[in-house]
Amino acid sequence: MAAVRLADTVGRWMGRVEVVLGGGEGLLREGEEALAAGDSSRARSAAHEILARVPGSPIGLALLADACEMGGLEGEYAAALEELALRAPSRADVWVRLGRARLKERDAPASSEDARDAFVRALAVAEAGSDERREALIALADWDLGHGEPERAELWLERVVDAGSGSAADLALRRAEVKLARGDGAGASAELARLEIEPSDGRANLALGRARAIAGSPEAFAPLLRATIVEIPGASEALSSALGWIACDEATRARVRSVVDARGESGLARWRAAFARAEGRRDEARAALIDAVRAGEAGAARPLLDAAMDDRDAASLAVAVAALPTENDAALRDARTLAALEPGSEDAAILEPLAALSTPRAVAWAGDLRASLARAWIPKAGPARWGLLLARWEHLARVLHDLDASARLASLSAERRRPLRVAVVGEFNAGKSTFINALVGQEIAPMGVLPTTATLHHLRYAPDPIARILFHATAGDGPPERIVPVGDLRTVLKAIDATDVRRVEILLPIVSLTRVEILDTPGFNAPDARHTEAARRAFEEADAAIWLLDAAQPMKKSERDVLEEARATRLPVQVLVNKVDRLAEADRARVLAAVNEGLAESGLASWTPPLAFSARLALAGKLGDAEALVASGWSDIEAMLERELIARSEELKERALRRRALAIVGAMGHAAAREADEERARDEARRARSEAVAHAAARIDRDAETIAARVAEGLTPVAAAWHADLALVIAGRDPESLAADASLARYRVDRALAHLARPLAHALAGAADGTGVTPADLAPTARASVRAFAAAARDTASLLPLARSATASLVEHLTSTAAVPPPPQRASGLVGELSAFAEALG
Repeated sequence: MAAVRLADTVGRWMGRVEVVLGGGEGLLREGEEALAAGDSSRARSAAHEILARVPGSPIGLALLADACEMGGLEGEYAAALEELALRAPSRADVWVRLGRARLKERDAPASSEDARDAFVRALAVAEAGSDERREALIALADWDLGHGEPERAELWLERVVDAGSGSAADLALRRAEVKLARGDGAGASAELARLEIEPSDGRANLALGRARAIAGSPEAFAPLLRATIVEIPGASEALSSALGWIACDEATRARVRSVVDARGESGLARWRAAFARAEGRRDEARAALIDAVRAGEAGAARPLLDAAMDDRDAASLAVAVAALPTENDAALRDARTLAALEPGSEDAAILEPLAALSTPRAVAWAGDLRASLARAWIPKAGPARWGLLLARWEHLARVLHDLDASARLASLSAERRRPLRVAVVGEFNAGKSTFINALVGQEIAPMGVLPTTATLHHLRYAPDPIARILFHATAGDGPPERIVPVGDLRTVLKAIDATDVRRVEILLPIVSLTRVEILDTPGFNAPDARHTEAARRAFEEADAAIWLLDAAQPMKKSERDVLEEARATRLPVQVLVNKVDRLAEADRARVLAAVNEGLAESGLASWTPPLAFSARLALAGKLGDAEALVASGWSDIEAMLERELIARSEELKERALRRRALAIVGAMGHAAAREADEERARDEARRARSEAVAHAAARIDRDAETIAARVAEGLTPVAAAWHADLALVIAGRDPESLAADASLARYRVDRALAHLARPLAHALAGAADGTGVTPADLAPTARASVRAFAAAARDTASLLPLARSATASLVEHLTSTAAVPPPPQRASGLVGELSAFAEALG
């Protein structure tokens, strides 16, 4: 492209008549000969003479531009192109060269934006498949890559028509750079694997080095050194960043130092910091970079950001982000989010922004911050900050639409205000009800081997005695519960089908029940499986459990199995041996020793050492038999219960709350993980659709003329009806009156919309087949194209201008659709947050 002179192409396009008429033909010939001989000065003089005779002559401006380019006169070259672009606005080659010239004007205000505008103008007028079109698209991709817009850069690249091996290499390199901008080192490496990268290809070596650096590979240093040696922009910065965080040997550091010294950069703060970090002096490295940033040293802010992210240093990060420009860069966006957080904050407000972070180092830092906050809210010693925890978890349950978690959290909140709840557990007929009656000092829980005892009995305080019988949902058409006087409870339970009873609540005005609630559980070896399941549910409800063993046959395998279940739930279990009144005095010590041995063999532990007693004698003693009370061993039981359960009730309740909260948080974590999987699947589907739409846009852009001809042909029948409508109202009128009739102009547009808009939308949707774009999506585009055509075109016989305009609009619509940014992915962040809480609870 650069070998083709503008004077030649412009001369062929516009002719030389104006120069000849102005008497400048000889000067033009002289200038062309000078260019051929490499004499830029003589060519420039000839061009100025032509322009003096024929001011604004496009061919004279083209000759001047060629001469200035050859002579390296960048300012005059750009000025000549600026004027030539105004004289020949439909010349794509002029706009492309002007864009390149503007890019070189580093000190000119807004030169970069002006360069982009020039390439956009080139794209608008370039012919499909032309070199100018390809160069404009690649230049626009480069511009967006340089300004943190990889998604849009990718769309420009999709529209490039592959023009051979050289073009394929250019595209592969830039696609790799797009993936690097997204932090996708593996994807970039896959693109670069298609290339044969020469040592002198600095740009490709820079991309290769950056891809390897993302993976933390020491193999990044060789290509980064090559790119730095040939002075590719950004290579030195990438090399210093890699040196600061990728482990390497002394020989590698020596090679890097020699290159840095040769470039005269050894005094730069970022290099001092990089070598300090490579040698383990991380604090010194950050301090040097902070000093450099504050001194205004260019290039120190990004290494400082990298160092701050690696070291989790909020103060350094704040300095770095304040010095960096606002860019659409994911890593920088995440860094700004982290820098905006208050250091050491224990406020729930930090959790929301942490959930939106996506880049690896930011996600890792977010994990540390979540863990720190979780430990602050759930300390190892002392009560958790339940108000904050429950409010946050309820919010997460709503975000996840987890109604079950919301209900369980509401129950957990209510449980904080109740007394200690103790489950009395054991096998069927182990004396659990008798033990409870002894505990409260009166016969409340049903005793004996009756089917009614195979239900869950919940004893708690109330100012008035009452009993509630709760039934299974499958118990028929009766009411879900029945309320009876406590005195009638045993009679009522005997009269109903025990298998229908789910739970019995006994509310009593007994003072001891204000300190501890009691769950009388069904036996684990009950004949009804629902009763066994109800007994297991008591493990979830209770803050602690008392396990009663029958002294006649303690620690059977079935009991060990259930005790193992209790241990798995981390429920504190106090083991008691009941019915020792049936043993000889000499056998009691032997039974206790056997129980302790069985617990040790099973790896199980009692909350305190097991005690032996008789619940039957204890109840008799509570009802007035003093000798029975002494013989029962109940005094030891009461002392242990007061000392180890009642006095430690807050500790036990806290343990139980954490145990139940862990189960809820774990279930929410699974829900969040499922949502994260669904988010990833949606994002992959979105990416696949965006790629399909971008490919379609590129295809339509490439075949625009063919597609436009096909669309125009398809519109011909409906256009005939439009023309017929117009013929009725213009018959017999002269052209001047027709042109001045505003009502007719509106009628013309309205009828065109009525006849052409809908078929055009369908034709455009057909051209975009496979993208998911529907005629309804394209209706506004079609209407705008028809409106513009009907209002402006004098000759409406040919529909090709309409079809071309609509096809170009279709390409822009598809490009915009493909470039829609993805919605924020938050579920993965919620998984991390819930995991942090679960770890603190565990």
